[in-house]
Amino acid sequence: MLSADFVIATAVGYVGLLFLIAYVGDRRARANPGGLLRSPLIYTLSISVYCTSWTFYGAVGSAARNGLEYLAIYLGPTLVFVGWWFVLRKLVRIAHDQRITSVADLLSSRFGKSSRLAVLVTLIAVIGIAPYIALQLKAVTSSIQAIAVSSSAGRGSFAGVDDVGLALGVAAAMALFTILFGTRNVDAKEQHHGVVAAIAFEAVVKLCALIAIGAFVIYAGGGFEAIFARAEAQNIDIYSHEIFGNRWIAMNVLSVAAIICLPRQFQITVVENSDENHLRTASWAFPGYLLLMSLFTLPIALFGMTSLPAGSNPDMFVLTLPLAAGQQGLALLAFVGGFSSATSMIIVEAIALSIMVSNHIVMPIVLRTTSGLGATDGQGVSRLLLNSRRLSIGLILFLGFFYFYLTRDSDALAPIGLISFAGVAQFLPAIVAALFWREATVKGAIWAVSVGFVIWAWSMFVPSFETSSPIVAQLMAEGPWGIDWLRPQALFGLSGLDPLVHSVFWSLFLNTATLVLVSLLTSQSALERLQATLFVDAFRRQGRSDPHFMRGSATSNDLFFVAQRVLGAERATILFAGLPRAGGDTSPEFIARLERELAGSIGAASAHVMLSKVVSGEAISLEEVMQMADETQQVIEYSQQLERTSAALRSTADQLEIANLQLREVDQQKDDFLSQVSHEVRTPMTAIRSFAEILLDGEKLDKARPSALRRHHS
Repeated sequence: MLSADFVIATAVGYVGLLFLIAYVGDRRARANPGGLLRSPLIYTLSISVYCTSWTFYGAVGSAARNGLEYLAIYLGPTLVFVGWWFVLRKLVRIAHDQRITSVADLLSSRFGKSSRLAVLVTLIAVIGIAPYIALQLKAVTSSIQAIAVSSSAGRGSFAGVDDVGLALGVAAAMALFTILFGTRNVDAKEQHHGVVAAIAFEAVVKLCALIAIGAFVIYAGGGFEAIFARAEAQNIDIYSHEIFGNRWIAMNVLSVAAIICLPRQFQITVVENSDENHLRTASWAFPGYLLLMSLFTLPIALFGMTSLPAGSNPDMFVLTLPLAAGQQGLALLAFVGGFSSATSMIIVEAIALSIMVSNHIVMPIVLRTTSGLGATDGQGVSRLLLNSRRLSIGLILFLGFFYFYLTRDSDALAPIGLISFAGVAQFLPAIVAALFWREATVKGAIWAVSVGFVIWAWSMFVPSFETSSPIVAQLMAEGPWGIDWLRPQALFGLSGLDPLVHSVFWSLFLNTATLVLVSLLTSQSALERLQATLFVDAFRRQGRSDPHFMRGSATSNDLFFVAQRVLGAERATILFAGLPRAGGDTSPEFIARLERELAGSIGAASAHVMLSKVVSGEAISLEEVMQMADETQQVIEYSQQLERTSAALRSTADQLEIANLQLREVDQQKDDFLSQVSHEVRTPMTAIRSFAEILLDGEKLDKARPSALRRHHS
């Protein structure tokens, strides 16, 4: 019989295997840069970090409670990778060009390298992801408890430990694991091939586990037809729930936003991408992976509802069904699959969030202090970044545990995940505007994200504490100060909607409206305007070098000192190779290159601020920056005009060729006509000439006629 001690030992051994894979993966990536680890297969498998324990466990629970609604979670990413692949490609292109490290860095860089926007996005991401981390803790602890209660000796050494204590232990172990796993170097933009390889391995593990459970259910249930017939006989109607209603649309919108806006998805899909052509493979392979993950969800849910005792937790059917059948090995495989789903999410999410916290909250604070610029050993900033990321990982896991503690009475996994999806969806309007709307301003983005966050927090995040807080329960019933139209789930008098639909509608509607309105009422700074051109016209720049924003008197020694503290001595030496170290000002082009390199470690906003402190002297004026922006735009417009002119010339040449052929045909017809006329004219003229000659020779004819007649008669 399985016990909690055994499955936890298995989990520890599994974590050790992941460490080994990551270590070997890093070594192989350095030894063979073009090998399997940089292939589209590994890249596509790593994107499956989207499939967390919510997908592994919660999708079955969602199918048992709400029928086919769970399919929306798979349909959204499919629509993005099949129909919106050009958006992902543009994100990847910009991230490579601008050395983008996170969602916060993307928006900050586009909107004038704004530190305020980066801080805002980072804080919202940390708060919004807390429920999702709590979901992973809940899934792992629930699976351990499900195994523990399956036999009298199941709890082992964990006898007497409640779910809170168990969740705290899991959170602490996950934090330690993630710190050791994901904070070994400071460069946030450097490809973490070992981590990606481990995540790809986990993708295979959880897929094989879920398919094995599905095959077991089909075999034990007598086939698909028998499972559905038994459910129908017990009056279980999965089609009784509304499928294509408002809630279905809201869930599709959230899943579309999640595949772009979730920090872990941005980290894997955009930051860890080594070749944008890999998106071509991912555009069909990742939807295929999602199809396989969802293939047995409904049969497992129906078989669990018809074969397990009433009141069984449907979120745990994947684990409890093999346990009930005495399939201990299959149950252990199911646990490992669910554990893989949870660990992969926590690892990548915590790494992505810790990078955002260190780059956009810690570094700006350090840059405002004199001591922050005074490290002399060449490793001060690097050490600070690594330590801040490690502390951030611990804080993020603690926030997830704290949310779990406050909402531990909730019995469903899916609603918790939707809270996080709706939170990060508030970045979507600003991201779309950053990529396609040149006139969007930083003030519009800040106000839009802020308004969306406040509406989401009030209408969805706060209500999640209703069961644990009497104050929240009172707010839900009466509204603040008794104001009925401010009730979290009946805002502005709009009541009767599903709570999810209500929150998604108001938050995204007001978010988008604020972005458009404020952007139209405000103007862009010079840097915003320049960055907008680089983002919106990312595919039209054709490899042109980025414009530089600083023209200073910093010597190579000063810049090397900065680079050494952030990048380390080895990378700084390589970067400055061939550049005179003593005296002499560096070129603006080199400063721009150095800024992009620093941005890969500390973010675009912090890199810009740090170099602004070092590069003193003459700075580019507002008029010069505006002129550069105008010249950049003029070059783009001139290139487009040349393309249009070239197309017009090709069209004219084609028309001339057609006209030339027509003229040749007409000329040939003319020659034929003249030849015919000439022939026809020559024939009567010849006859007339002959008659004239006969008339002129008439006397000779008269003399010759009698002799001829005589010969005839004789």
